[in-house]
Amino acid sequence: MPVPAPVSSVTPLAARFAQRAGVRARRERRLRVSLGIAAALLALLAVAMPAFLLASVRLTPGWQEIVLPLLAGSFKAAVYAVLVALPLGLGAAIWCACFAPPAWRALLKPLFELFEAVPAVVLGLIAALLLAPWLARHVLAFAIFLTLLAPMLAIAGLTWQRVAPLRWQRRWVGYEVWLMLPPLLLTCAVALWAGDQFAAAGLAALLQPQTPWNGLVIGLMLGLAVMPTVFSLSEDALFAVPADLALGAQALGATRWQALWRMLLPVAAPGIVAALLLGFSRALGETMIVLMASGNTPLLDASPLTGLRSIAANLALEAPEAAPGSAHYGLLLLSALLLFGLCLLLNAMAETVRGRLRRRLVGL
Repeated sequence: MPVPAPVSSVTPLAARFAQRAGVRARRERRLRVSLGIAAALLALLAVAMPAFLLASVRLTPGWQEIVLPLLAGSFKAAVYAVLVALPLGLGAAIWCACFAPPAWRALLKPLFELFEAVPAVVLGLIAALLLAPWLARHVLAFAIFLTLLAPMLAIAGLTWQRVAPLRWQRRWVGYEVWLMLPPLLLTCAVALWAGDQFAAAGLAALLQPQTPWNGLVIGLMLGLAVMPTVFSLSEDALFAVPADLALGAQALGATRWQALWRMLLPVAAPGIVAALLLGFSRALGETMIVLMASGNTPLLDASPLTGLRSIAANLALEAPEAAPGSAHYGLLLLSALLLFGLCLLLNAMAETVRGRLRRRLVGL
């Protein structure tokens, strides 16, 4: 009598697996198509915006006299902002990446980066209502503070290294930044006192701003807005450098500062340059801070004590009133095209430099 063949359970499992594989393949194909459509839309938008601006621009006689002061004002605001953001952001990045204890780095890094979430309109309001009137009265004291800051900090650091006992220096490793607070407060007090003395002597007119809303106010507040960008990218670039480089340099007899200047900073330099370019691009396109605290006076003047008018602020002010097709409308679109091209160029340069840093770190 023939024995019936056993029914295998492999066949239903294989069929079920093949059915699920087909469903997964169709789902992944639809996902790839959706992502491709999204990428194509983004590429289309990236091409459509400059194409629209180029097609709509109408040059009129004397357009240079209108656009060039706006372009100069944008560069003036961005340059002063970077002059403020670079020492603050890069200094904080160096301390967090190279000197801060891990607990302090874990606390302060998110805190500095969260500063970028502060709305620009709030910073502009603070600049217009508080910072501008204060600087108008104490600009001489502020200049004295900037003059004395670096020498005072250098003297404090050298005094600590030469006078403090070695066991104190070892105990304060990683916390040296807090030792700078007393010299900083002393510098502030000396600058305020000296500013009042010079003002009483009639010397305050030497640095009297033409208007409370000027390039100095914009540089300080816009620099604070740009600082998180410079800090975050610089800190990431420094922290991405292998720690073995600094440890090897110190094992060969270099100090932490020598390892920083001769080893870490040269390797991380492309990332720091990219941070600088992105910060400059952010400052170049900022609207609300410049609109609220610059005075909106289109001037071809590089002095920090005079006002300015940037392209972004001018677009926010005049675009709602421009009639489509008019000469005014064409000039606004021309200024927008210049701003778009400059920001695009700066971001492309920053991405190229960041790619160079990645390749350098992979080579290490």
